[in-house]
Amino acid sequence: MNAVVVVPTYNELENVGKLVEAIRGLPDKVHLLIVDDNSPDGTGRVADELSRQYSGEVFVYHRERKQGLGRAYVAAFQHILKNFNYAFVIQMDCDFSHDPVYIGEFLKAIQNADLVLGSRYITGINVVNWDFKRLLLSKFASAYVRLITGMPYTDLTGGFKCWRRTTLEALPLDHIFSMGTCSRSRPPIASGGLGGLRLWKSRSSFTSGIAAVRRSIPGLSSKRLSA
Repeated sequence: MNAVVVVPTYNELENVGKLVEAIRGLPDKVHLLIVDDNSPDGTGRVADELSRQYSGEVFVYHRERKQGLGRAYVAAFQHILKNFNYAFVIQMDCDFSHDPVYIGEFLKAIQNADLVLGSRYITGINVVNWDFKRLLLSKFASAYVRLITGMPYTDLTGGFKCWRRTTLEALPLDHIFSMGTCSRSRPPIASGGLGGLRLWKSRSSFTSGIAAVRRSIPGLSSKRLSA
């Protein structure tokens, strides 16, 4: 499978090695790009060791300082587009809030989509170890983005996604700069501006389901379904 998993890190010393091993143990073989923001706990050093241990499978992209999760992803996307030829790019967190076991489902869905969104809310509310304040923030943020943009998706602030390379190439990555919770919704919003969207769902993601999105391109029909 011509795919790479992007994992931003900052002080993830305890998790980065475990996540690499978990992903390498999956039936679907993918590569990893660890994007470290100069973690003071030595995460970057461990990432380098993993890159040497699994040469050709694990890569490291070092950034000078912490600038926010959104900018880390954008920098990683630009790095991949410039230096690699992967057809698919998966983004996920390093702390196991996104279960690697669903990577295979994402890769199946992306075969007929331009973007796969991991969703916590397709079949209700499916989150683990969240306090009520965090849940409200996530729900209200997604509702706000749906209201402002008219996009139908139930979970626009999630960080578990799979991109088709051509979709990333069509995005104005130089102009995506949001940080914090909003940073997770900016790339999907930008992709929504590429044309009409076709949405369909599958019951398999890190908590509840995935939504596969295909943008309208010449030769393809487009229709909108409820999220």
